[in-house]
Amino acid sequence: MALKDTLKQKIEAHRPRTTRLTKEFGKVIIDQVTIDQCIGGARDIRSLVTDISYLDPQEGIRFRGKTIPETFEALPKAAGSAILQLSPSGTSF
Repeated sequence: MALKDTLKQKIEAHRPRTTRLTKEFGKVIIDQVTIDQCIGGARDIRSLVTDISYLDPQEGIRFRGKTIPETFEALPKAAGSAILQLSPSGTSF
């Protein structure tokens, strides 16, 4: 098994733990900070929570399995709004 496949398996296996931690213990206080604050934005607190993103040289960065165009497509649209089109280099056209 290739290193990439091994890492993907480990990452996918770990993600449900973070979801469960938030769901079951999100209101538990860590000093003066809750788990919800750590995972949900960390505003006005000092913390570090990381989530692995994959950077493909052809597609660019992925956020939770989605490319930037797929992420924009999945976002809710305001009535009458236009979607910004990005070129493969990441610039708008």
